[in-house]
Amino acid sequence: MKQLARRYVYWSGIDHDIERLVKSCAACALVRGNPPKVPIHPWDPPSENWERLHIDYAGPFENCFFLVCIDARSKWAEVKITSKPPTSSSTINLLESIFAFHGYPKVLVSDNASIFVGEEFREYCSNHGIFQKLIAPGHPATNGLAERNVQSLKNKLKAASNETSSIHDKIQRILLRYRATPLSDGKSPAENYLHRKLRIRLDAIFPNRPKPLNVSLMPCRSLREGERVQVRIHANKKPSWVFGEILKKLGKLHYLVLLDCGRKLKRHVNQLRSSLVAKSQKSVSFGPTQTFDVPKFPVGPDLPQNADVETSPVPDPTSPALPVLQPTVPERPIRPRRLPLRFRDFVM
Repeated sequence: MKQLARRYVYWSGIDHDIERLVKSCAACALVRGNPPKVPIHPWDPPSENWERLHIDYAGPFENCFFLVCIDARSKWAEVKITSKPPTSSSTINLLESIFAFHGYPKVLVSDNASIFVGEEFREYCSNHGIFQKLIAPGHPATNGLAERNVQSLKNKLKAASNETSSIHDKIQRILLRYRATPLSDGKSPAENYLHRKLRIRLDAIFPNRPKPLNVSLMPCRSLREGERVQVRIHANKKPSWVFGEILKKLGKLHYLVLLDCGRKLKRHVNQLRSSLVAKSQKSVSFGPTQTFDVPKFPVGPDLPQNADVETSPVPDPTSPALPVLQPTVPERPIRPRRLPLRFRDFVM
């Protein structure tokens, strides 16, 4: 418009007057675009972990909503799942499960959703000493830390949509990989927050050989291999002692013991006592004994009770049947009977 006006007229301050004319036109103002974007002002870095948190909701995805919580300093992420549309009460419950482990932050950054601006949520933040900071409405870039993680979570869930595992298992795997992945500063969120590396499946490439601990123990009694001992066992929910011998020493305080019944056990030295009882031929059973009645073969009248009788698989039908002897029950020995002592003063 300025170039077109200069072709026909000119006066001092023509550009300024044309700008005032355009700005004063209501129809032109309603169709104007957004002003040029200014560089995003970065958030001031917190001085310690879990000082400022950025939260936002993702979903719905597979009928679930996801509360994403990001620590501004370490970039540690927490994700909570709910199957119902989020409310202020459900959001407070999800945050409480997170804060029960990490503690309450000083600053909580969120958008202007009704969940976060309601009276219940404001009162919750005020009662727990949390300063609530809301971004400008319609400008999610201010809460860019939470927005980027929400977008990353959605992409990861879409990529894992073909997997048959549950949504909770998918979230756990995504969080584990994210927390163990180095960021732009060369450190993972786990190293920034926990000050250590997370052990993941890739660490199985390196062999794990536990190093023996050089712990100085107080002098204690020691047993030799082949030494007879008493072993504490628990049979029928009752402690008892059985006999055995030391087979092998395991470490400094544990022994492998062979019981007299043939069973091998691992026992602590506190469950063993040195013994001089020799090994007996009698076997030891750990369960209740059971007896079975074995039927006796019928013995003829002319055969002694201890004689061996030959049996035939097919008896001869022409031979007379042998009488079956019933086992005799030994009679009770006859003992002299006397009156009880309480009747000694009575005269018969």
